[in-house]
Amino acid sequence: MNDIPGVCYVSPYAFSLRQRLALAVAPPLVACGMKALSWSARWDVRGIEHWNALQEERGRAIVAIWHESMGLAAWYHRGSGGHTLTSYSFDGEIAARVLRHFGMRAIRGSSSRGGSDALKSFECAFPHLNIVGFTLDGPRGPRRVAKPGIAVLAARLRSPVLPQAYAVVPAWRLRSWDRFPIPKPFAHVIAAYGPPVTPPEDDSPEAVEAMRLRVEDALNRLQADIEGEMNNGDFSRHDSVERS
Repeated sequence: MNDIPGVCYVSPYAFSLRQRLALAVAPPLVACGMKALSWSARWDVRGIEHWNALQEERGRAIVAIWHESMGLAAWYHRGSGGHTLTSYSFDGEIAARVLRHFGMRAIRGSSSRGGSDALKSFECAFPHLNIVGFTLDGPRGPRRVAKPGIAVLAARLRSPVLPQAYAVVPAWRLRSWDRFPIPKPFAHVIAAYGPPVTPPEDDSPEAVEAMRLRVEDALNRLQADIEGEMNNGDFSRHDSVERS
């Protein structure tokens, strides 16, 4: 995968020796484990017609997911060359390196630092790709509450946003703010697209807030539908919790 001009792929931070050693070892191990567990799962894809329609009409899509779905989305979109956003931090660096093992790339930045530069990178990358992914509630939450960046991006690119929700049972869940799920062997995964959400007319504060709420509501409704289908919305029957 070649770099796209104008896109920031590197963190400006200097990592310690211990962190550099972890960065050399952890990403391939994490990617290998995620691939094995995702490969063993039974995948049920819903709403693919929404993806197909956008690809036929525009040749590309902004896909919106919750932060907790990053691992499942990396497998689902593996080999696509798609770009998503990770922070400049050490955790973001691990995520960026894991993504490379799935044939995807990470634009560097965050909603709290470098957000403007990250949006510029998205603008540069979008014409060259068929998918860019956006974690609406990353990198620190609160869980399943969208930040405004997705609406600003959609306004600048004049592109609809395609919600995609994931649900998995049985799974382990980390004690992280997003309750990140790790599929147990031979789990059942639902990956569901919803109808695209039209972009705002401009990036005024009022238009951005209205778009943010529409995307948040669309993804939460989609999430509730597939979780309810799996287990009436009660993940406690199927999930155990591991410390992060």
